[in-house]
Amino acid sequence: METIGRYQILGELGRGAMGIVYRALDPAINRPVAIKTIKLAEFTDEAERERLRDRLFREAQSAGILSHPNIVTVYDVGEQGDVTYIAMEFVNGPSLEKVLLNPEPLEPQKVISILQQTAAALDFAHKKGIVHRDIKPANIMLDEEGVAKITDFGVAKITESQQMTQTGTVLGTPNYMSPEQVQGKPVDGRADQFSLAVAAYEMLTGEKPFAAEQLTTVLYKIVSEEPIPPQHLNPSLGWAVAMVLGRAMSKDPAKRYPTCTEFINALEAALNTKKGWKPIPRGASQNLPTQVVSAPIGLAATQRADTVEAPRRKLVWQILGAAVAALVVVGVIFVGANRWFSQDYLEQEAASPLPPEVAMPRTESKPPPMPPAPAPAPSLDSVAPAEPPAAAETPVAEEPKPAAASGTPVVEERKPAAAPPVTQSKPAPAVTQSRPAAESPVEHQPLQIVTSPPGADVILDDDPSKTCKTPCSFDVVPGRHTLVITMDGYRRELRIAEVGQRPQELFVNLIRAMGVVMISTDIPGAQILIDGKLIPERTPAKLSLPAGRYIVSVVKDGRRADQEIHVKDGSLLNFSLQLNP
Repeated sequence: METIGRYQILGELGRGAMGIVYRALDPAINRPVAIKTIKLAEFTDEAERERLRDRLFREAQSAGILSHPNIVTVYDVGEQGDVTYIAMEFVNGPSLEKVLLNPEPLEPQKVISILQQTAAALDFAHKKGIVHRDIKPANIMLDEEGVAKITDFGVAKITESQQMTQTGTVLGTPNYMSPEQVQGKPVDGRADQFSLAVAAYEMLTGEKPFAAEQLTTVLYKIVSEEPIPPQHLNPSLGWAVAMVLGRAMSKDPAKRYPTCTEFINALEAALNTKKGWKPIPRGASQNLPTQVVSAPIGLAATQRADTVEAPRRKLVWQILGAAVAALVVVGVIFVGANRWFSQDYLEQEAASPLPPEVAMPRTESKPPPMPPAPAPAPSLDSVAPAEPPAAAETPVAEEPKPAAASGTPVVEERKPAAAPPVTQSKPAPAVTQSRPAAESPVEHQPLQIVTSPPGADVILDDDPSKTCKTPCSFDVVPGRHTLVITMDGYRRELRIAEVGQRPQELFVNLIRAMGVVMISTDIPGAQILIDGKLIPERTPAKLSLPAGRYIVSVVKDGRRADQEIHVKDGSLLNFSLQLNP
């Protein structure tokens, strides 16, 4: 039987981004365990592999001190050949991720129980100074008795390091990451609270709050966009739920709840403001008729709408029928009246000797159909060029001059009327032939650039005329394009985008321009002030500061010394200040 360390392998439990998880037995005490293997041997850089190995052992040892009923206990960490492994408590049950795949949703009280247990475990770890960094349904196990247990404590930090090291890509699902993790900022327990709120949102609505087909869009939504209010996806939830989840998923960690337990207590109270609430399974919100309603509605409103829908439809059809009947009657009256008035007018015009003067223009207006009298000529000319018949028609248009001496204005109006056909016939073929030829070779595709933080300047293909400020996009031809991204206080980023036959998105996480400053004094233990603000470190100290100019002051025993420094990106400043007179 195969073994890893002293553990006997009984079978495979699953595969993850970092390795295989086995079910095993500890023969020393006959205890079932789960063995998680870590693929550190895949790193070709020996120095990097050793760094990650040391970090893994350190984190696993830290996780070993977390003795809590809702945390999977870490028993052992070791190496065997090229395999690094962690032995941990075996949970006989599925993960929350698998439970959420079931077509039947969880019971409301079960949802609250899982969230309360998870929050209590996270608060316990945070008090010990340990942050999970990867809270998601796949890392919450449910045993046979329904007890929730968080797994992978201590492994999350090494996973995060590996994600940022291998080919610059992010492994796993980033939907549950906090904005500060996406932006590469320091994290604390409030990052776990954000991830727990994302999981709670998914448990209640069946949908992830930050979901998209492309990774760059997911990361941009986490940093910059607010999720759909949960009551729009699950009408059984009240508006108070959106308020609580919105605070726990705030982009600013300072605006979140002080602890995860306070967040879940507030969420439970918000859920209970509406009786009969219940979670819905994944994908169920897409089949709800309430999705077409733009404003949030409650269950009572939807029931009332169903009750009055049939009478409303009947009334609408009655009104439409009456309107159509009225239009028909009006149309018949109009046609009859028009015919009667037309016949009476013609009879009057034929009987009266006075209207001939008035009738002349009318009979003259009928002769304009006389130009169609030489209709055979235009029909033949339609095969030939249009210009010759236009020249031949001009004398025909002048013949009515003697026939209507008093109607000279009418003849003057006909001259300009005859000119437009000549001017229109020339450009018509040229325009209709040139346009399609110019539009046919259009193959541009949009290239969207998103940065965190937004507001960076982008130059496309080293062309100063092609610039934009993120988030923005360019219409480019398929192929390779270069992008230069700059922003004050951040490092200059260069990117190459391979654009194909589909739109492409590019997400760039800007890194602050930083430098290292080493400060020492002739009297050690002096307090340090940066631009007048006291910091915790004392001399000698090594500080990482954003690029810029600062006034550094050191104070001890009433003595003070000041120094102006200029920190540049990647620079190392080493200076000593004298406090003795």
